[in-house]
Order: sequence, then structure tokens, then C-alpha cells
Amino acid sequence: MTGAAAISLSRWSIAVIVAGVLACGSGGPRGNAASSHPGNCLGADSPVVIAPRGIGALRADFSLDSIRRLCANLQWTTTNGDESLDTAIVITRPGLRVLGVITTVEADGGPYRPVHFDSTTHVELWKISGTAGLLPGRVPITATWGDLRRAYGPLRAFALNGIVYVSACRQPALQFLMTSPSPESPINGASPTAVDSVMAGVPIDAVTVRPNAAASPVDAACSE
Repeated sequence: MTGAAAISLSRWSIAVIVAGVLACGSGGPRGNAASSHPGNCLGADSPVVIAPRGIGALRADFSLDSIRRLCANLQWTTTNGDESLDTAIVITRPGLRVLGVITTVEADGGPYRPVHFDSTTHVELWKISGTAGLLPGRVPITATWGDLRRAYGPLRAFALNGIVYVSACRQPALQFLMTSPSPESPINGASPTAVDSVMAGVPIDAVTVRPNAAASPVDAACSE
């Protein structure tokens, strides 16, 4: 089957996704022997460097076919998005989990039927979690709000359903997900000083990379 072959799926037929990824691609070589070792498509370095351009040796803007060829241990899963259920690929190695969101399967209006993508489709959003990762400037992926503030300057936060979405002025292509300290924590609408105080010791849960995201300042606060 050629790379143009489409894949259809629903929440209750994830097996179709697996069949689709085995079928997609141009049928060429499936990579060298090194790629058969789990996580090698991220490169040999540990910890793995996470940057706007990619995760280790894996470029953020690769197509599904390119990722499939490089990552022998690629698997399929579903993940909860912002009030949605998304289908995604997942790549793991010791200390790191890399999830690539492909498309939405279900949202508030119900399941999307059918959902189409093919081997030329690109990941919409990468989500990286674990301990064996380094952010730009050699900031560990386990860093706290305070660490990010010192490394990247003013931070902007928005809380939703217990998750705090954090953007950094000096790394606008990255987003950091943290757990809200408590439901009563002043986040949305609070002053930067108040948010800094509440979030200071809260660690990163995950980092997201959106391929081809505009590298522009987050907001006026970045002019500090």
C-alpha cells in the first residue's frame, strides 16, 4: 500500500490504527540495525535534548512515514487533550516517554467518524515526560517553576482542570505542564508576583513541542 492510503478509526477500534501504521509508507527500507533498539531514534545521547526543532535526533516536523522508519519501537495509543480524546504515537526509552498527537478522535460533540490520516501526516503536538531529558540551556525536564523563571525569564500560566499550562518568554515554542498546587491556588487572573509565589516549587510534569510554532514572545510581559 502506498503512502497515500488513508487510515480510519474510532475510539472503539484502535486496532485499525495499528493496522494502518503497518500499511502506511512507501514500502522501502525500514531502517538500519541500530533503529531496532528501543528509543534509538531519539539518538544515543542521554539525557535527551528537547528543543523546538525536535526531541534528540528525532525532528519534530517528520512525517509519520519517516518516524515509522526511524523508530522501531513506535506504538499507538490514545491520550486526553483539552476536552478531547486524541490518537497518538508513543516512543519510550529508559527515563523518557515521547507522545506524538496525530488527530482528535472524540470531542464534546461525540466521536469523529471516520477520522482520516495517512503516512504523510505530521504530528500536531509532541508531549515529553520523564526524568532523562534536558531543555534548552541544559535545564532538566524535572525543573520547577522557579528554575524555569530563572532560566527563561517571565512565565505566563493558565490553569484548567487541575493542569497549569506554562509558557516562557525565552522559549515560546515550548509549553510546560504542571499540576495546580490546589483548586484554590490563584492562577488565572492573578498578578505575576502572586503566581510566582504559588508555583515556585512546582515541578514540570511534561513538556510540549508544537512543530512549526511561531517563535514570537508570549505577551507583553516578555518585555520585562
